[in-house]
Amino acid sequence: MKLSIVTPCYNAIRYLPDCVASVRAALQGFDYEHVVADGGSTDGTVDFLKAQPDLKWESAPDEGMYDALNKAIARAEGDVIGHLNSDEQYNPAGLHAALKALAESGADAVMGPTVMLDGDGNFLQLFKQVVVPRVVDTHWHMPVQSCSLLFKKAVWEREPYDTSFRLAADHVWFRHQMERGLKLVTVREPIGIFMWHGENLSSTAEPEDALADVDKSTLAYKSAKHLYRLRKLFAGGYRAAPIKYSVMQSGQSVEVHIPRPTLKIRGDLRKVGRG
Repeated sequence: MKLSIVTPCYNAIRYLPDCVASVRAALQGFDYEHVVADGGSTDGTVDFLKAQPDLKWESAPDEGMYDALNKAIARAEGDVIGHLNSDEQYNPAGLHAALKALAESGADAVMGPTVMLDGDGNFLQLFKQVVVPRVVDTHWHMPVQSCSLLFKKAVWEREPYDTSFRLAADHVWFRHQMERGLKLVTVREPIGIFMWHGENLSSTAEPEDALADVDKSTLAYKSAKHLYRLRKLFAGGYRAAPIKYSVMQSGQSVEVHIPRPTLKIRGDLRKVGRG
């Protein structure tokens, strides 16, 4: 099983080096490739990419993040895809657990929790996504961060990202895949690490409605949020157990231990940005 990590980026020199280093560190010894789709950066990103012989990259104008993602995935040679934005990283233990679960289960995709940091790398909170969502759960929120989701390329081939969206195509795409019968498993270890900062696409782009075509009047829809939270409660999703993760800071791997992490327990999962 070959893994392709795809990273869309534009003027990303602040975070991209640690993103690339994170992938290298997490996947040393694995059969993988890192495919970077740059939108024509002018901040030194292209010079950085030129100096990375192990990356598979190109730099050209695009029509936004999802256009770049579609192009990168089309070029990817792996059986499994991981979408990692330039301001995101992988937690090695979680990524390894996810790959093992995907291989052993025969599922189409695997998801897990996400560590949220600020722009300086300080811990903010944990999205403890530990239950497999039902289809109806995707009708009221996005149940997983993209950096903590791995999926088989065949899943994307049956429906690429909708490039008419600038911000919400990942939610639309995931909802449609669930409606198609996506077989999904979860792991307990945090897979992805995401940084909140003022340059995130979610902080700068106009909000988009990924659910405009959803019938919100049904009893199933109205009760979905409460049932999801009840399932998550019984699965231990609101229990603040200690967590450990590894994060790259200025090219150095830093081991972090949080005895009692703050958990995200209310509100929809916000869309993450291009970085």
